[in-house]
Amino acid sequence: MPMTTRILAAWMSLFAMVFLVTGLFEAWGRAQEDIVLRGNLVMIEVTVTDLEGRPLTGLRRDDFLVYEEGKPRRIEFFQANGEQALRPLAVVFAFDVSGSVTPEEVALQRRALEAFLAERHPDSVFALLTFNNEVRVLEGFTKEPRKLLAKLDRFRGFGGSTRLFDAVDKSVSLFKQAPKQRAGRLLRRLVIVLTDGFDSASNVNLDDLLQRVNQQEVTVYSVTSPSYTLTVAGRVRVLTPLDAARLVPLTGGRDFPMVPGKDYSDSFRAIARDAATSYTLAYEPEAAEGQAGFRRISVRLRHPDAVVRASREGYYAQP
Repeated sequence: MPMTTRILAAWMSLFAMVFLVTGLFEAWGRAQEDIVLRGNLVMIEVTVTDLEGRPLTGLRRDDFLVYEEGKPRRIEFFQANGEQALRPLAVVFAFDVSGSVTPEEVALQRRALEAFLAERHPDSVFALLTFNNEVRVLEGFTKEPRKLLAKLDRFRGFGGSTRLFDAVDKSVSLFKQAPKQRAGRLLRRLVIVLTDGFDSASNVNLDDLLQRVNQQEVTVYSVTSPSYTLTVAGRVRVLTPLDAARLVPLTGGRDFPMVPGKDYSDSFRAIARDAATSYTLAYEPEAAEGQAGFRRISVRLRHPDAVVRASREGYYAQP
């Protein structure tokens, strides 16, 4: 693959990247009040599931433990989203329409999009782009899901090569126009990529892409269609480019591999629930004391039999 060297380099560089958030979140009394940011906090988006992948809701601040370089840090801000108060989202859907995608997969894309939008929070916003040898924004951020469905129904530009990483890069750039919060609640920022897994024509530098993903506080999810190559055994999937570049795991996302004949809708609903029932944690980092360098972050849960996925693994301390 022509991007192999860049992918491996990006994997190593992303491990040493994190977005250091400027902001101490003040508690709000009414749902319509904006969150006020001040101070220097490191913010982490955290998703917690059971061993079967089902989101665990109802957790409290005291259930979480945050460590920086192995030392416990006090959680200064905590926001939970449960089943009765799903979190609003800002989502960019990036759909592969290259020549390697089958007509059956195209039909499933539309059905899956409709299923995801049915799970939406009323304050969520959505955008849609497609990619093959071109990356096209079909609809910018909107609260009206019908606009996305209508644009996808009218789209006819199928075929061509696959600019997968360029599509992720364009998706991330759209968040410059996206709201940070609505009605006093932070919007979780997602890119959901539906692809057959192959990249054959991207131009973006992966180091730069991974940095922009972190700067915009984006979590990347992927749904990999069954046309992607399987191993000889047919049970273990070959590592996808998004996996190898670490775009999905190091941003707190998940990959959902599909199998022939299975509807994508269940995976899209799972992503909607996974992201909307997440937790936001923020802590004040230890003073740099004149020394810059990478500081590792880890998030743990006091409860056993839980899987914790954090959107960040560390950050660079400034001298």
